[in-house]
Amino acid sequence: MLPWFARAETEAGAAVTEMHGRKTATRRAPFDLDRRTLAFRFRRKLESTTPGINRAVRDILKHARVTGCLADHQAELEIALREALANAVFHGNRSDAAKRVLVRAYCDPKKGFVIAVRDEGTGFDPAKVPDPRREDRLTLTHGRGIFLMRELMDHIEHRKGGREVVLYKKFE
Repeated sequence: MLPWFARAETEAGAAVTEMHGRKTATRRAPFDLDRRTLAFRFRRKLESTTPGINRAVRDILKHARVTGCLADHQAELEIALREALANAVFHGNRSDAAKRVLVRAYCDPKKGFVIAVRDEGTGFDPAKVPDPRREDRLTLTHGRGIFLMRELMDHIEHRKGGREVVLYKKFE
């Protein structure tokens, strides 16, 4: 059986896969993780608050550092993780403290890092998110989170109708 992050979804929950700026019809993880070789596994439901984001980022990075899973990628992982969590809390759950965000992180220090963030919101279509580099968006103080995740990670997938994002960072 394929790992959870490489399984195909039903048509209703089809994923939008992006790799190096291209949307692809097939969803293929850039690497496979074997549960037996994982040095790091993390799973938590957090409150839809800024302190909830900060605690999750702190704990994930701390455990990743201890297990040798940060290597030279700490900055990219921290920024992408913060952006994914902020999008889930502020846009997905609309800062509703009664709603939770599920974050999972897995790492094999020889292969890479996988982060999945899921909110309880209504979802969105990532194709409809405007490019923050457009002339009319350059002076805005928001709207760069998905762009940053795309630039910093090797591969991202939006699943569950836009309620979940899966981020992949290869260690090579």
